[in-house]
Amino acid sequence: MQTQIGYIVRLMLAAGVAALVAGCASQRVSVSEMSAPARASAERVTAGGTIQKIDKERERGKLVYDVEATVGGKHAEFTIADADGEVLGTETQIEFSELPEAVSAATEKFFGTTTGLTVMKCVEYGQTEYEIEGPKGSKKVEVTFNAAGKRIE
Repeated sequence: MQTQIGYIVRLMLAAGVAALVAGCASQRVSVSEMSAPARASAERVTAGGTIQKIDKERERGKLVYDVEATVGGKHAEFTIADADGEVLGTETQIEFSELPEAVSAATEKFFGTTTGLTVMKCVEYGQTEYEIEGPKGSKKVEVTFNAAGKRIE
């Protein structure tokens, strides 16, 4: 009897872990596997560019596609809703000179330089953030600031 209970408990734990992993996981898909509204949006926002990969995932309770592409020679990412094709977020590469003054100052203070940095402007769910990647000491690191130059952990 105790062996059966142990077996049932292990089986339930395994099922729970599998459900957790499935709920968090993303699935690589092709353009043709996207919903029609999402596909139309992806084709519109990447026009003239090349899509590298598309991941289908659940974010904030919605089924979305994370589309990574090269547009105009620069890396870009788009979060597109499956249901209606709404573009919920963008992440586009910008020049350091395009940063707001507060973010520029915070970045220079953090890295100790303004050279060798990759700057991404992220607008998602109405909030703007800036991801900056570059050398700090002997490592390559990424830091995120809000539009006021405050570091986001």
